[in-house]
Amino acid sequence: MINLSVSSIAITIINIIVLFLLLKKFLIGPINKIMAEREEMIKSSIANANQTKDDAMKLKQQYEDTLAGVQDECDTMRDKSRQAAQNEYNRIVADAGEKSNRMIKDAEKTIEVQREKALSDMESQVAELAMSAAAKILGEDSNDAKNQSLYDEFIEKAGEAHDTESN
Repeated sequence: MINLSVSSIAITIINIIVLFLLLKKFLIGPINKIMAEREEMIKSSIANANQTKDDAMKLKQQYEDTLAGVQDECDTMRDKSRQAAQNEYNRIVADAGEKSNRMIKDAEKTIEVQREKALSDMESQVAELAMSAAAKILGEDSNDAKNQSLYDEFIEKAGEAHDTESN
């Protein structure tokens, strides 16, 4: 059977206490120290991760703001380009209108000059016909000076008649 003596129980208890103190000093203490260091390292990593996340969010916001600014600038440039194109279109249309008006006025002037020339030519032809008719009537004994004076008189009368018709 097992003999239990008080001294062996006391020595066993003292051995257990000494073993416990030694384990506490050399095993549990360093383990607790390592655990505390690991806990600090984990907290530090979490803090760094949170800081990195905050920095990333700030950077993301800056990029979004920059992108919005670029978009606004693009919209502004597009509006300016449209306005410039519209102004150029209006200028070209106005220039074309002015050019067509000038061409119409030039054509009207040309028509007026041609009409005046045609009237002058007709007057000359009528005068020549009148001179030939008058020469035939008077007989062939007229001279150039006389013919010229008859022509001038006819032109004056025809011009006066034409002036009274125009008014």
